[in-house]
Amino acid sequence: MSAPTTWERKSFQPGGGENVFQLFVFSPGALRTDLPMSASRFGLPTADAMKFVDVRELPRSVDAAWFDGFRSGSLRAIATQALYGDITALDAATQLTAVLINRPDTNELLHLQAGWAVTQWLIARGGSVVLDAQTNRFWRGADVASWPAGRPFTLTTDVNVIVEAEPTSPTATIHTRGLQKFGRPDLVVRDVPGARWDAVAGLLRAIAGSLADGLMLRDGERQTVDGQPIVFRALAKDDLHLNNTALELLPA
Repeated sequence: MSAPTTWERKSFQPGGGENVFQLFVFSPGALRTDLPMSASRFGLPTADAMKFVDVRELPRSVDAAWFDGFRSGSLRAIATQALYGDITALDAATQLTAVLINRPDTNELLHLQAGWAVTQWLIARGGSVVLDAQTNRFWRGADVASWPAGRPFTLTTDVNVIVEAEPTSPTATIHTRGLQKFGRPDLVVRDVPGARWDAVAGLLRAIAGSLADGLMLRDGERQTVDGQPIVFRALAKDDLHLNNTALELLPA
């Protein structure tokens, strides 16, 4: 089997931040130790990509309260929706294996491929549920395991576009999560009326795709989007708990 192709960033511009990617793999016990890492099986373009990855096994016994925080409160609600209403495997987990990546900004996405490849390896060794910390998204282990080794980059896997609105509110805040993996700020639009939710979400997804491909956007930058002048302003306060820098889109 030939090695997967490295995901390139064809529009790369220097000056981005650290590329931070964190995955948490939950398992009902200790992982198997008899299954070696296979670059071709799990989608690693080169064995050298493993240098970006720090893997840490954390049994629940180390800090039960911290561990259980991943399956309580708002995260439990997110998990319930993402896992199709069945969080049995998450509740049964007694070990978390963290896949931690932090590398300087660069013109390819080898670190994303490495993170997901290692995660597929951990699933093959007994992992059952995955949490992508940057997108705040849970995945069933079986679903991640089914991804082909040579798959192309897919923005919707690594960037989440979220519509946040109170049940009775006519407006929403729409924002991205996950652009920290690309060393780029997340995007925020506030007070979006209901009739515009889909259109604004699509717009943010399109801009996020350009950022993932390497485009740089900075505080104060002005662009014309859909015929409207827009200014990008740094988000002063992380009230959305993005854990990343962010740019708010405002009328120029």
